[in-house]
Amino acid sequence: MQLIPSLDLMQGRLVRLRHGDPRQATFYDLEPEAWIERLMEAGARRIHLVDLDGAFGKPRQGDFLSFPARFPEVRFQLGGGLRDRRTVESILALGFDAVVGTLAVENPTALAGLSKTHVIAALDLKGERIVTRGWQSPSAIASVDAFKALLSLGFRRALVTDVSRDGTLEGPGLAAAAFVAKEGFLVQASGGLKEISDLEPLKGIPGVVGTISGKALLEGFVSLEDPRTRTALEGTV
Repeated sequence: MQLIPSLDLMQGRLVRLRHGDPRQATFYDLEPEAWIERLMEAGARRIHLVDLDGAFGKPRQGDFLSFPARFPEVRFQLGGGLRDRRTVESILALGFDAVVGTLAVENPTALAGLSKTHVIAALDLKGERIVTRGWQSPSAIASVDAFKALLSLGFRRALVTDVSRDGTLEGPGLAAAAFVAKEGFLVQASGGLKEISDLEPLKGIPGVVGTISGKALLEGFVSLEDPRTRTALEGTV
């Protein structure tokens, strides 16, 4: 089990959204680069970046595209607005793992032939229903059909967000993680982590290999000084 810090970026700034709603945004007076350096010192080996401008259909933020070259000790994964194959390929070429949501759900064959190691399907759930386009639209495709299509192409890595818990500190979405993992995916669970002990029930779900945390780390609910946090950050997916 690996704890994966998340940095949500909007207009070049660190931000957290409640339930993925841009109208419920909290901005942080902390430079993204400074936060990455603190996370690295605490043991982080993988960091999840979200380009919220891209997710909501605005021009992609460019400042963070150099992060894989600038911080080679960390493996970065990037999501938000990767809605065509060319964009996914360009992100992979920069050294990121690509977290692909809408395209992976609505047109998974567009990903055929891309790296099964470095492409991660973003499966965002409200209950057992997939939502896409920055969580703004319910998908017309049944969840099970989307899962089968991705698995048939060899894509087994998935980032699963329980949208109802994102940014709430109400505890992780165990049901959402288990729902996807039982289909055969290797799951990074996202949404609701409030304390380091929340990792324990996730460890008990077969197929869950990591968990994403943004707000809990940023606001100190999960302390970087806690040796359990270092152990989790240094874990391997």
